Amino acid sequence: MGHHHNESYPKNENHLAISDADYKHHKADIWKTTAILSFVTVFEVAFAIVYEKFGGPLWFLQLMLVALSLLKAGFIMAAFMHVKHETRAFVLTILVPFSLLIWMIISFIYDGNDWNGRNKNRFGEKPHPSVLKQHGGVVVDHGHH
Repeated sequence: MGHHHNESYPKNENHLAISDADYKHHKADIWKTTAILSFVTVFEVAFAIVYEKFGGPLWFLQLMLVALSLLKAGFIMAAFMHVKHETRAFVLTILVPFSLLIWMIISFIYDGNDWNGRNKNRFGEKPHPSVLKQHGGVVVDHGHH
């Protein structure tokens, strides 16, 4: 089935065009968002360089980089996915599952690290004999020395 011209379709050949004022507004908005994203990225890199030079708690570096990345994700969603023009209910429909996904990822990483730490304390660095038997005696070196 091909698309055929329909007589009820708008006659204006330029029916998808926007006004010059709207175009300038959207263009300015995109440049503003690009500038903000660039500034935040430069700040992230500068922060990491300063952290590397002067040190500090690793959790603070991680927290800052995650927070700044989420800020950038918010700007990208707002501007380029046009979320800022949506109703509050629709925005929440997007943000709540996204937030739960981020929480889930952080929780799984925390839980996996905890499990790994508990097993290292229980079995040491070498795999337990039952693990070796389960995998046919094959030991994979993961770079832990």
